[in-house]
Amino acid sequence: MKPFLFLLLLLLPVCSAEFRIDCYSRDPLGMQPPVLNCRSDVEQACYSRDNGEKGCVTLEKCSRPGWTCCDGSLCNL
Repeated sequence: MKPFLFLLLLLLPVCSAEFRIDCYSRDPLGMQPPVLNCRSDVEQACYSRDNGEKGCVTLEKCSRPGWTCCDGSLCNL
């Protein structure tokens, strides 16, 4: 029983994996852009929009007109 419990505890972080990405956000004062630490159960990407908005979003929104997405951390500068 103990080996089974030990194996279960080792696999728990793998089973509850979440996606993480760091993205720039829009700073209304025009200073250095703040960084968002985005975490989710579904894969996300960093985005920039035509209106200057920046952040992180789920991948299905990346196909919308006016959205530019990238999949690396801090890639939406």
